[in-house]
Amino acid sequence: MIKKAASEFPAVVLTGPLRSGKITLLLHLFNHQHRYVSVELPDIRVVATEDPCGFLEQYSQPVIIDEVQYVQDLLSYIKGKIDQDQSRTGQFLLTGSQGLFFAEKVTESMAGRAAILQLSPLTQV
Repeated sequence: MIKKAASEFPAVVLTGPLRSGKITLLLHLFNHQHRYVSVELPDIRVVATEDPCGFLEQYSQPVIIDEVQYVQDLLSYIKGKIDQDQSRTGQFLLTGSQGLFFAEKVTESMAGRAAILQLSPLTQV
């Protein structure tokens, strides 16, 4: 489902609880085609916050951006990048923890540009 979404949309947003395997799954599926960066790390978060355009140039697409909820304003800049070439699918693969504000921000900013998928953790029965 994730590969299909990435082949149809410029961005895929994968949400889910902490430690549900979001980044493990994306790296397994896309590691050879996409760069990876986590904005959970404070020094990278500062760059993404203070210079979002420079950040997106440094980590050019296709890219996996992990824990994007830490820099929610980055979504507007990603939207701008996507709007420059909406025909390029799978440009951005974004992960984020489940949060009501985050989900609303993603839906608002990325409408029509992103497939928003939720990953549930595996449960032992």
